[in-house]
Amino acid sequence: MSQLRRTTQITQKDIGEYKMDRQNNTIKAPTKTRRPRLAHIDQLIVDGQPHFGVFAEVERINYLDYHSHLISQKAVSQRRKQFKANQFAFVQIVQPPYRICMAIATIKLASTVFAYIYNEHTGEFEVVEALQPLTHNSEFSGDHRQGRMSLKQGKLSLVLQFSESGVQLDLVSKQFAVSAQLGRSDQPLAVCSPSGRRGWSFTQKEPLTVIGGTLTFFADSKHYPKLADTDSDNKTDNRVDNKLSGDKAQTGLSHSLPLKPHALVNLDWTLGFMRHETNWFWSCITTELPDGRTFMLNLSMGVNETGVSENACWIDGQIYYLPPVLFSRQSDLTGGKQPKCGTNPDEPRACAWQVSHLNLGWSDVEIELSFTPISVYKKTDNYGVIASVFEQRIGTYCGHIKLSAAQGGHVVALDNVMGLAEDHFAKW
Repeated sequence: MSQLRRTTQITQKDIGEYKMDRQNNTIKAPTKTRRPRLAHIDQLIVDGQPHFGVFAEVERINYLDYHSHLISQKAVSQRRKQFKANQFAFVQIVQPPYRICMAIATIKLASTVFAYIYNEHTGEFEVVEALQPLTHNSEFSGDHRQGRMSLKQGKLSLVLQFSESGVQLDLVSKQFAVSAQLGRSDQPLAVCSPSGRRGWSFTQKEPLTVIGGTLTFFADSKHYPKLADTDSDNKTDNRVDNKLSGDKAQTGLSHSLPLKPHALVNLDWTLGFMRHETNWFWSCITTELPDGRTFMLNLSMGVNETGVSENACWIDGQIYYLPPVLFSRQSDLTGGKQPKCGTNPDEPRACAWQVSHLNLGWSDVEIELSFTPISVYKKTDNYGVIASVFEQRIGTYCGHIKLSAAQGGHVVALDNVMGLAEDHFAKW
């Protein structure tokens, strides 16, 4: 396996920025923000084995080149590797007052898709979903930069088409439809880490922006009657002949809203050979701060923690890497009640979830967040060999994140900011 060499070089231009501490005969680094120098790699698998680490970019996920072995040390066939690889993608579009979330996944024995829309003004929450055996009526080809993920069942279909410059998204259901052209970030978070004895997983998280698109509600949607009171300047009231993604014509009364240019979006794309039993917690915030800066946060516990971390935040598109965090769910202690976060930092907060960084002295980053759930998409499946308990909650975050001095020492204060929190157990 080829090795990646990471070295820190001080150029002649940098010398003037460093100060000599003559008493201790040491050189002090400047306090201005310095980005870590991460590798750009052409392909994930080299000489049969994956590169582990955090990368600036990975061009190609050539997972079938992985030389996998069973405990008996016999090589695994290409067909078996393809069958054992799990893959999923999640997209969230923030189009106030709506949060549009959707995901597609396959573990080869089963494939699934779900989408939901939450109205922050009315609290209306609507879900569409499908689960089907194997990879029937679905496609999972290519990777995060040149690939396609799609699934169709009845009147529900989702297509994600990935390219180097963006993502084309087309969702159609009986209740609502979304068609969006999404532009990519130049600073994604790309992480590959070991998983169990022989496995590994790769994930890429990144902020996207809306280039163009449309959100359409059909007459069967819970959101449809609410549109008379919201976004009246942007809506289109008509009868549609909907042929998105090659579906049969769906004719009926609808309301269409143009997606706002530069609306905030986040993408999670993951592929790997994961542990037979996997559990993770995940926190995600995509919002605009009161001072106008955009902010995206990705925190997790339970996966991608072997020597690396998939924790990071983006401020106006600039990525800042974060240390490990601990999640704590306290909903059972509150008798099922979901109290609001306190806005006074001196008051104890009896919130359902806590997310924090345990400072052991090697990092001066501070992460103290509390999360209060408002609504939830929950799905439980148990088929013996495979099982899943999935909870993705929408709610509000309170607290703060203080970046390290080397990262500029920025402090992001959050006061009842809308975001997501997830608890997922899977046996696959």
